[in-house]
Amino acid sequence: MEETFAACIALGRSLGFEEEHSRQDARLAALLFDQTSGLHGLDDAYGDLLICAGLLHDIGYVEGYEGHHKTAYRYIMKARLPGLGERKKRIVANVARYHRGARPSASHTGLAGLEPEEREIVEVLGALLRLADGLDRSHTDAVRHLEVWIDGGRMEVSLECPFGCATEVWAGEKKGRWLAELFDVDLDVREGPDRP
Repeated sequence: MEETFAACIALGRSLGFEEEHSRQDARLAALLFDQTSGLHGLDDAYGDLLICAGLLHDIGYVEGYEGHHKTAYRYIMKARLPGLGERKKRIVANVARYHRGARPSASHTGLAGLEPEEREIVEVLGALLRLADGLDRSHTDAVRHLEVWIDGGRMEVSLECPFGCATEVWAGEKKGRWLAELFDVDLDVREGPDRP
């Protein structure tokens, strides 16, 4: 997968992406994926697809902010990304596309080529990436680490932010709504020390 990640970074650089923000979103999304495995039950290979989507989610800025998530989808689908067959690339492109804006819908052409179980994977990975993107709202890498606790119908995401991250807490709560609905949990994003 290292070759695939390198190809994602090379594609991003060729389009002038904000590399530090993209790496941060990919890192935070991977942490969320690992720590919510009991809820989503996905194989680790899908975590790799999530990292690719995190690295590429903002490449659409090359054509401007408006609709950049849809533009990212188009660029990913046109790209040659070693290690990703057409179906995996379509999943990555859709996950990047849904990091903001509307949630997946059967009427969206990008989802048409996916099987129902692949659409469910896009939903889970897209919701995780959307939350991760909120957790770097200020684009300053404020969140050094995070811990997720799940207790019944409650999910808490505790952020370690050495210099404060009120903006990330606010955006995480907002962008985490989809994930909360998907997993049927009350989501609480907070800054604070890890639980004992």
